[in-house]
Amino acid sequence: MTVLLRHATQEDYDFLWWLHCATMKPYVEQTWGWEETWQAQYFQEHFEPTKLDIVESDGVPIGYLSVERREDLIFLRQVEIAPDHQSRGIGTKLLQPLLEEAKSRQVPVELYVLKVNPARRLYERLGFTISRETATHHIMRWHRAGTI
Repeated sequence: MTVLLRHATQEDYDFLWWLHCATMKPYVEQTWGWEETWQAQYFQEHFEPTKLDIVESDGVPIGYLSVERREDLIFLRQVEIAPDHQSRGIGTKLLQPLLEEAKSRQVPVELYVLKVNPARRLYERLGFTISRETATHHIMRWHRAGTI
């Protein structure tokens, strides 16, 4: 399976809203409850395609990745993969280049994951550890030995 990234555009809005609902609704429901109207409005108000990369497999969008590169760390803002494409190694394939970049820059990678989200297991397999937590999230950090 070939997985490629491309920059998101306004035309990706409907796909990204569908993807968000398909991947995050169960975990948001468990954590805060899901209010459809509020979620849709929040999504629309915060939709910034310039900060997103669409994940495609064989030319079909199957997810997205959002990364913020700071001077002192790489922050994984979000990664969502369509349910039919999960557990196929795509998340690992997307995150490995970030970890390599972090190694070469000698900076950590940080992310927030809802405590009820099983994606935490993927991050742990890749070497992320919980550095702190909030009432709803684990803040996880990855760094190779010798980096901050």
